Amino acid sequence: MSNIPEPNPEQPPSLPPDRWAHLDKYERKYLQKIIIAYDKIMEVTDDVYQIASRYRLSDEEVQRAKDYAFGSGVSLNQFLPDEDMAAAWTRMASGQEIDIDEVLLRHEVFESNLVVNQGMNTENAHNLAQARYPWSKLLKQRRYHE
Repeated sequence: MSNIPEPNPEQPPSLPPDRWAHLDKYERKYLQKIIIAYDKIMEVTDDVYQIASRYRLSDEEVQRAKDYAFGSGVSLNQFLPDEDMAAAWTRMASGQEIDIDEVLLRHEVFESNLVVNQGMNTENAHNLAQARYPWSKLLKQRRYHE
């Protein structure tokens, strides 16, 4: 009998003690609202299944993308928190997505696969994901037309 506890699928993935250690105190202060939004995203446990089902992706793909964009990937890749990304994920998790949210999801699934599973650096992976799923470009166009 092992003393190692069984993993609990209901628990959020383990996060580094301070996944925002790469930010200086001014960035932390300025980005505090978005950091809190990222923390809330990582606390939710039923979003992955719902999003995966809605967009016909595997739970594993969506979980990897979530961890990469909002969880442990933040500190590992020294990402800055992004308000638009947090808002898009929150909308998808609540079933209130807008047309371009799926583009972000597919961008993050693709990019995280390149980085996590294939060992590509984040810059090259992001550029390839952006070429295939140009979420930031679509977001700018959407803002321009609003």
